Parts: sequence; C-alpha cells; structure tokens
Amino acid sequence: MAAPGYAARASEAIQRIPGAADPFEALSLLEQSSRRIGADAAAFVSFIRNDPSHESFRFLLACDPVWCLEYEQRAWYANDPWLQYALGRSEPVRASEIVVESGQQRALVELSRRFGFRSAVVVPAPSSGGHSRVGVLCLGSDIEGYFEGDGFTALKVVARSLAMELHEWWVGQVKRELVSRAQISDEDLVLLRQERQGHSTKQIAAELETTPNSVNSRFQRLNEKLGVPNRKAAARLATEYGLI
Repeated sequence: MAAPGYAARASEAIQRIPGAADPFEALSLLEQSSRRIGADAAAFVSFIRNDPSHESFRFLLACDPVWCLEYEQRAWYANDPWLQYALGRSEPVRASEIVVESGQQRALVELSRRFGFRSAVVVPAPSSGGHSRVGVLCLGSDIEGYFEGDGFTALKVVARSLAMELHEWWVGQVKRELVSRAQISDEDLVLLRQERQGHSTKQIAAELETTPNSVNSRFQRLNEKLGVPNRKAAARLATEYGLI
C-alpha cells in the first residue's frame, strides 16, 4: 500500500467516476479502484434519509452479491455497526476498531467475513450542509489483518477520495431518477424553494402573482408526485436530493 505510484494508480480510476454513464460503469470503476487500492472486495452504500417514511439505500457491490442479499433479507440496516459509524463519523477506520455491542452486530460482522471482508476498512462519505445524505465504502480482504499494517495512512487518503466520488455520483443518479419519475418542473422547483425558505401560502401567492388556493392545489399535486404527506416534507426531500 505504500509502494511508489500507489496513490496515482488508484486515483486514475477514481477520477473517472464523475463521468460514469450508468451504475454498471460506476461499478466497473469501483472494482478497478478498489483493486488498485489493494482490496479483494468492496461495497458502497449510499443512504439518504428525509424522514422515517423516506429512506433510500443504493448499493454498488464489487463482491459476492449473496452478502447483500442476506443483509437485506435480515433488514440489518438499523443495527449495522459499520453504517452506524459512518452516520456519525467522517474518519476512515479499520473495522476491527469499531465497537460491536450486540449479538446481532457480531452476526453481521461474521457474515461480512464470510464474503471477503476478513479484514476491512470502513470509509464514511458525509455530506455538507446538514443533509442526511451519507455514503459508506467498505473495503475488504480475505487475508486476516491485511489492513492493520503501516500502509493504512496512504490507503486512507485514496479510499476517502473514492468514497466521496462514489457518493456524489449516486446522489446525482438518484436526483435524475427522481426528476424523471416524478416529472418535476421548473415551476415545481420554485414552489419548493419558497417553502424551504419558510414562506407562507399568502407570501408565495403574492410572489407568484396567483391565489392562495392555487398555491395549495399546486402543492397538493406536488406532494402526490413526490409521495410525501405534506409540503414541508416535499421541500426537505428536494433539498436532500439536491433539487433545490
């Protein structure tokens, strides 16, 4: 991990992630990058939470997909110690340094060991601005203790770059999907910005030169398109997904 040119070789693939045309290309670049970093397996999870009714998990798996299948079937998101670490921290860490507090968490870690993560590094990719968007990159090796050596400092630098590029790419992908699926218009975005700024119905109506009833009707249709219960939730969702 500390060999000459190590960072440059990994960075070459990482720098191509923003231009990935689809998840298949992004996955290919994750595979290339993680191999150059020195990992045998890698998994990236992008998590967006607007409120308890709107949680989005997206996976890129450069590892055995059975791991993800078992993980989802057991609904281990809430008890995943690696994800919990990423939700509250920003520093890359060896998985061996994360405290495992319950039997279920131990079972989850043991599951990961069975699928290429006998030694692992957990790399958070937080978002700025108080958003709930969080990504976590897990790099794994079949070799026990592989990431415990002196090369960890060099690995952290490139792994953090990989995690951030993947997370920003996923957020952009989800944003594009949301706009397409919900058919969000420029007029909808104006309403959402007004709501995010805390403007009342009367204020919005005056700004847009329309009636309060019209504003309420437009918000009702927009809420339905976004699948949220009210306009505040719509504005929060739009903010988290980078629409406004």
